[in-house]
Amino acid sequence: MGDLLVRGGHVIDGTGAPPVRADVRIRNGVITEVGPSLDRQGEPELDAGGASVAPGFIDIHTHYDGSIWWDPSVDPMPLHGVTTVVTGNCAISLAPLNPGGQDAIADMFCYIEDLPLGPVSSEVPWSWRDWREYRAAFNARGASCNVAPLVGHSNLRMAVLGDESFARAASEEERAQLVALILECIDAGAFGVSLSFVDLDSKGRRVPSRLASPDELRDLGDAIAGAGRGLVQYVPRFMKTDGYLKDIDRVAAACGGPAVPHTYAPLLTGRKSHAMTDAVMAHTREVRAAGGRVWPQVSPRSGFDTRVVFDGSTAPYAGMPAWAAMAAASGGEKRAMLADPAWRERARADWESTAFTLFAKHALETFVVSEVANPALRQFEGQPFRAVMDARPGHPADVLAQWVLETDAEPNLVRPGSADEDPDYMAELLADESTLVGASDAGAHVLLFCGAGDTTLLLTRHVRERSDLTLEAAVHKLTGQAASAFGIRDRGVVAPGYAGDLTVFALDELAYRREAIVADIPGGAKRFTRPAGGYRATVVAGTVTHEDGRATDARPGRMLHSGAPSPT
Repeated sequence: MGDLLVRGGHVIDGTGAPPVRADVRIRNGVITEVGPSLDRQGEPELDAGGASVAPGFIDIHTHYDGSIWWDPSVDPMPLHGVTTVVTGNCAISLAPLNPGGQDAIADMFCYIEDLPLGPVSSEVPWSWRDWREYRAAFNARGASCNVAPLVGHSNLRMAVLGDESFARAASEEERAQLVALILECIDAGAFGVSLSFVDLDSKGRRVPSRLASPDELRDLGDAIAGAGRGLVQYVPRFMKTDGYLKDIDRVAAACGGPAVPHTYAPLLTGRKSHAMTDAVMAHTREVRAAGGRVWPQVSPRSGFDTRVVFDGSTAPYAGMPAWAAMAAASGGEKRAMLADPAWRERARADWESTAFTLFAKHALETFVVSEVANPALRQFEGQPFRAVMDARPGHPADVLAQWVLETDAEPNLVRPGSADEDPDYMAELLADESTLVGASDAGAHVLLFCGAGDTTLLLTRHVRERSDLTLEAAVHKLTGQAASAFGIRDRGVVAPGYAGDLTVFALDELAYRREAIVADIPGGAKRFTRPAGGYRATVVAGTVTHEDGRATDARPGRMLHSGAPSPT
């Protein structure tokens, strides 16, 4: 933990209050003074002249659980003012574990979050079994960001029911074991439990969280209520209004009204989802009016571009088994499958199937061709894939398969998110006091998009350019409100007694830049990252983790404990 004097800035304290000209002193990682013209007492100084000084930003929905072990810089989060990431979302975390159970956890985590299995299996130490050991292992290494982890409901059920967790609800005796395990994890520092009502594993099975009975969910809510801290995060069936509403009610019933807060992600914000989102928000307000503490998560990046990838990423092709198998195959096998008439027949059948899939197969003509390596295909660069389909009549599955074959499985097709983006509607949702800024999914789906940078997009587009929120309101969303909702008691506010986590920036210097691809995952796998956002500095526990667009080698971040006391 470090000492630091941040001098000359305008403090936006995270409560929603207007900026105040003040210096901030940090001692042993904790803020000790906030006031004008503080005298230097031997600590290093950070010049914040002409800039805002805010609490470090909190990203409440990430999946850095695995990559943080081989990339403790948590790139690019500190470059966008983030000092704390919430992990363990979507019913899957890295603890607790049964002996030898890491292979099943790694496979499910990587399949759901669309990450390379090799590095997660080999680079994560897997030296723990319970939550206390997991936290100790992390804190022995540290990172550039703090971690506030949730425990995955699927992990809990797998630890108690084993393989049966994929097949049935828990017995009365097993429910008692689940309650004991939940309490053990929260006592050791977990910030709550995450659920999923949508995910499948790599074998096409519903994840264990989806097999829980209403009694199990009520036990879960009662356990968290009894612990006196913790929340429930869940992924509802967000493709249909009825699924959203039923899952909100299901969790609200388990959480016992005001007893336990709960948050769901994502809340869709596109033009095509207006009617559904309006219905979901109306129902959410009804639950809140009845005493329920429910928080929808809204990402300012709902209109992000997504890429067509056939390089090991199989999650988009759930419900399309032929395509998923091709995506997972090696180079030579992939080319053979694409040219095989029998595979082509199965691929066409997948295309006609009504099974749910994330891949927007029936909007293929709207995808845009970016740069391609094959000179024979350069005529299509910059055009919608409709141009390819017009030039090569046939079944869409065959047209795409041939394109993938001719591009050596690097199709360079992008589905523009801007077509469904509605900044005005999003602004209403972001400004709503009942919503959280979240659902970034940063750290997941690394070859489809980069989820990091929502903090910068919120500040550049919705504060500086559109004036949808005041600067202090936006900072409150990213700090004090997020910390309060998630029970991160000692962060999110610039005041004496709070952790010395800060971000220093001038609003007119920020920039939300296009993501870029890098090949730095162990083994040479690629991922998307986002260039620095123009922040002057990011500080964790009084130690600078990023300054003027460059990450430092400091690793002051720790796995936080949900039982940390509130500052007095």
